[in-house]
Amino acid sequence: MTVSLGEARRDDLPFLREMLYEAVYWRSIALQDNPPFDEGLAAPGVSNACDGWGERKGDTAVIAKVDSIPAGAAWYRFYGESNAIRGYVDEMTPVVVLAVARDQRRQGIATRLLNNLIERARERGVSRLSLMVSNDNHAYELYRKSGFRVVSDSGDSRLMIREL
Repeated sequence: MTVSLGEARRDDLPFLREMLYEAVYWRSIALQDNPPFDEGLAAPGVSNACDGWGERKGDTAVIAKVDSIPAGAAWYRFYGESNAIRGYVDEMTPVVVLAVARDQRRQGIATRLLNNLIERARERGVSRLSLMVSNDNHAYELYRKSGFRVVSDSGDSRLMIREL
């Protein structure tokens, strides 16, 4: 198995949308209780994560490929109060989204994606990153080990920040 990482391009948007669906509906996919793909991505607070990808200043994404096949993605994007997604803190803190295809999980791909994304943010002068993770999502440990700290807990999810 050969894993490679590379910066996403605009033509990677369909795969970013697939990974957004995985990230948002990770629990219901396992239960087969998920909404149809287009309907799920049109939900308030979800559609903003990829709409107009690559057109906004600061849009940054990394794609992981396993043996040249897309297997996961991590990205960050800046938002304002009018177009924010879960994980929004302020206009100066981009929100991270990360997902790995179901059949490629538990192989270290998410760790590699996140570390690469953090390094890219650092290189581009970003001072901190934020994200929202469900309390029962295994990714919480990944984020914690990667230096994200909990700044608020809503009972079912945690808002986390990583200073760079």
